[in-house]
Amino acid sequence: AAPAAETSQRIQEEECPPRDDFSDADQLRVGNDGIFMLAFFMAFIFNWLGFCLSFCITNTIAGRYGAICGFGLSLIKWILIVRFSDYFTGYFNGQYWLWWIFLVLGLLLFFRGFVNYLKVRNMSESMAAAHRARYFFLL
Repeated sequence: AAPAAETSQRIQEEECPPRDDFSDADQLRVGNDGIFMLAFFMAFIFNWLGFCLSFCITNTIAGRYGAICGFGLSLIKWILIVRFSDYFTGYFNGQYWLWWIFLVLGLLLFFRGFVNYLKVRNMSESMAAAHRARYFFLL
């Protein structure tokens, strides 16, 4: 069994050799603030449909966290509309704990998307600065 496992691993390494031309910056596609705001407004204005589109279309961290952030604020928007509208009077029927749960969930999604994007952006900037300093000292 051991020689068969070694043979299959060797065949897999030959078919998919590791690439040496990847750097950390290539693997971590952060995006920029424009992509974050675009995904945020798309998810906020078009609600869950905008969230699905912006989360699935973007392949950057900024786009995905912007979609999460916009969906959280959209959830807060719709909870407040339903809560204080005269049209939706029978939706809660005295169960205001449900309103608070959705409100807190929306706030958590909003802050999670915003704070995590800021963390990743600052981490990538510090990695880029460290990479530039390392390159400067190599010259």
